Amino acid sequence: MVRCPKCNVVLSRDRAVCPLCSCVTEEMNKEEQDKFSGLFDEGAPYPDLMKKHRALRFVMKLLLFLFVVSEIIMIIINVNVTPDIAWSAITGAALLYGYMSLLYWIKTDAGFAAKVGQQLLLTSILLYLIDRYSGNWGWAVTYAIPGVILFGDATVSILIALHRKSWYTYILLLLMIGVMSVAEIGFYFAGWARNIIMPLICVIVTGLYILGALLFGSNSALRELKRRFHI
Repeated sequence: MVRCPKCNVVLSRDRAVCPLCSCVTEEMNKEEQDKFSGLFDEGAPYPDLMKKHRALRFVMKLLLFLFVVSEIIMIIINVNVTPDIAWSAITGAALLYGYMSLLYWIKTDAGFAAKVGQQLLLTSILLYLIDRYSGNWGWAVTYAIPGVILFGDATVSILIALHRKSWYTYILLLLMIGVMSVAEIGFYFAGWARNIIMPLICVIVTGLYILGALLFGSNSALRELKRRFHI
């Protein structure tokens, strides 16, 4: 009987490495073996932990196949029915976005902050692409992306309320939203946004969030920034 020193799992069979983390196992002493011997039947196998992962891979492959087939159908319809409008590019971007989002949320071990941040960026990019390929009216940069930024501010508020003891872990997400807000002002002066009202609202709201975080939780926020940037 051996034990994994990393995940502290006891194995009924003498295995050189842990089936969970591949760490080298260590022999248990006589007292520990007597303690756990009654919990195992002779030759009891460890659970098939890869079964769930195999099923998940199959589902993701099936979804990818369905997305590709759907886009091919959309392209065929687009070419034969409305060849003057490339709307199939928008559907393809939407399908790719949906698949990558599912893949990221399922497979990664990143926390809520990282996942929310990526979703905000991907959504903003997708909205811009839809705007660009549907006539470049400027509605994405002027209204839609600022709406995503304000939604991000609201999401941070909810996450902080739900995780009050570890609220400072969302400071980087808040700073990222702040950068997006400042970029919106830059888009206005570059002529991409039609008016400055929504970008200005984003800067004010996000700025107040960041100012509040620094004033009311300066020590925790600074420690989190130092830890993240290895200062």
